[in-house]
Amino acid sequence: LLFILSLFHCYTFAQNSTMDSLNLALKNAKQDTVKVKIYFALCNQCDIEDNLKYATPLIKLLDRLIAESTNDKTKKQFLEQKADAYEFVRYFYTDQKDTINIVETQKKRIAIYEEANDKEAIIGSIRGLSNYYMTIGNYPEGITYCQKALSRAKAMNYKKGVAGCLYQIAEIYRSQGENIQALENYQQSITIYSELKDTLELANVLVSVGLYYNEFHNVKKAIESYNKSISLYEIKKEKRGVRKVYECISGMYLESKDFPKAMVYIKKCLSMSEEMKDNYWIGLSLKSIGNIYSQQGYFDKAVTNIIEALKKFKNLNDETQIGWSYYCLADTYFKIKNYNKAKLYIDSALVLEKHQTFLNNIKRGELLATKIDSARGDNKGAFEHYKQYIFLSNKLRSEEVHQLAQKEKYQNEYEKQKAIDKAISDNEIEKQKIVRNSSIGGFALMILLAGISYRNFRRKKKDNLIIINQKHQVEEKQKEILDSIEYALRIQTAILPTQKIVKQYLENSFILYKPKDIVAGDFYWMEIVDDLILFAACDCTGHGVPGAMVSVVCYNALNRAVKEFGLTQPAAILDKTAQIVIENFSKSEEDIKDGMDISLCSYNPKTKTLQWAGANNPLWLIQNGELIETKADKQPIGMNDDGKTFTNHTFNLNKTDTIYLFTDGFADQFGGDKGEKKLTKKRFKDLILSLQYKTLPEQGNAMDKFISEYRKDIEQIDDILVIGVKI
Repeated sequence: LLFILSLFHCYTFAQNSTMDSLNLALKNAKQDTVKVKIYFALCNQCDIEDNLKYATPLIKLLDRLIAESTNDKTKKQFLEQKADAYEFVRYFYTDQKDTINIVETQKKRIAIYEEANDKEAIIGSIRGLSNYYMTIGNYPEGITYCQKALSRAKAMNYKKGVAGCLYQIAEIYRSQGENIQALENYQQSITIYSELKDTLELANVLVSVGLYYNEFHNVKKAIESYNKSISLYEIKKEKRGVRKVYECISGMYLESKDFPKAMVYIKKCLSMSEEMKDNYWIGLSLKSIGNIYSQQGYFDKAVTNIIEALKKFKNLNDETQIGWSYYCLADTYFKIKNYNKAKLYIDSALVLEKHQTFLNNIKRGELLATKIDSARGDNKGAFEHYKQYIFLSNKLRSEEVHQLAQKEKYQNEYEKQKAIDKAISDNEIEKQKIVRNSSIGGFALMILLAGISYRNFRRKKKDNLIIINQKHQVEEKQKEILDSIEYALRIQTAILPTQKIVKQYLENSFILYKPKDIVAGDFYWMEIVDDLILFAACDCTGHGVPGAMVSVVCYNALNRAVKEFGLTQPAAILDKTAQIVIENFSKSEEDIKDGMDISLCSYNPKTKTLQWAGANNPLWLIQNGELIETKADKQPIGMNDDGKTFTNHTFNLNKTDTIYLFTDGFADQFGGDKGEKKLTKKRFKDLILSLQYKTLPEQGNAMDKFISEYRKDIEQIDDILVIGVKI
């Protein structure tokens, strides 16, 4: 340890010594050109967070030299140096994840190259900006800038630049699922690179074409394209390219569940990486091997390989891959039901992933964390992770909707510009033909009309494909949302007492439970403590997923009040539950007003004694054919200004007495002949009184039938929960 510390001290000392020497040299430098060289050395030597410190004065110095320069060659040299200086500025903003300034800096570099009339650098920089937009998922802007670069390359007859732009446009289209446009651009790029005999670039495009066919599960064409690329890489002795193709082929076979072939190719990839002593790729290969073993059910081998990969990534200090390895380990341990280790690794993964900008990775981690906490019985933890998962899903969905709108806008503008260019071109041809020969002009007009008709047909066909593609995207997103809600339903169902348990302790009873959506804000609760049967009808703020989230918090609070604090008196339980809920919500930086209305009973079947307390929801007791209402305290469980304690009520019950607990969904439902009439509590009371000749299960069925017929085609406006218990 001392030896390592001494090496680190020596390295730090050497680095500081170099920086001190450079700063001293800058202070003593007389010539501006020497100062420029020293500034560049400082930018290269300093930490990224100090880039602006040296790049900013360097740019100012170069601005002055450019303004004073009278020689075109010297001026161009200073302009190129200024563009290089801005590259250090871009590194700084990239490290800060400052999207706005990253884009602005790159635009400044483009403007500098334009002033220097460096056409190749202009095209490269515009493509660089397009590539940046692509990496952050802003595909419309990525397409726009790449098409600008393509126009520039065509104007200067720079064929390699044209091919590069076409390739990049194809990649963007493929990322968006616009497969026809992607393949067209790939093929055009391949044609130009073949003409130029640019073997390496041609091989790169063929790899992407292989990936393209892989997405359509066309293994034959994918392998054909991959093999062509391998042959080209081998001609150039480009081992890294061959290795990349092996990884792609392994991934393709893994996707189709052909595990033996997937393993063959990833082991080829590992062997080449070990030969090249490339620890990063060794780590990637080991992680992939672990993933293949995991999918085959060989979990011990999976863990061994992923841990070996993790060691490599830790040595490289690659946080992205470390986080991904933690996630893989968490997923593997979850599959073998070692939930404690799974919890340890998913927590570590989320800590690292939250430093990254890839929201999909964080969303994936939050969902796995939800499953792990749920399996461990930590409902509160599961709720918190699921809340983050829903938040990220909504955020990503909003971004995708915005991008679709932007894509449509830019696509329309691009199509309009193409139509204008085509029309101008056609008009010029027409004029020449009319001058030459009127008869040929007439024929050309016919051709033009046919061309316009055909173009309209193709555009309509393309629009239809876009609509179909977007429809598929919407369907996929809808399925993802429904899967998330179904998982929320499983969490909520797990907290509800089963009908078997309810009937065991409350034999003569019914529960009418009709969520408005798949999941609900209403829930029923039950707990047995010695001779007491505790049960409640609960109504949390909202319905659907938001209501379900609040219900998990309130359910946990009720459980804690009884199990952790040993309370059995209803009013005391509500007081403690309110305190716990307020503590949970007060941890948030937002002003959360959510809470719960509840009707809570504690019944002793031996003494026929009932204790009850309510928050906004009353208790109805049928005794001697009369309905007696006991009103609740007018305050919810949750944030309220009064902070009063709840009132406890005690009843001595007789045999045949019936009690009803409910939320407000039944009485608030609209329906009737015109669908405009609220049922109201008065009609609800009349209904209950009219059903007293029926058994409790029959009453529940009758209420269900009544509310369905009452609302007819009117949408259910809220969750419905009614509990009836006969003594």
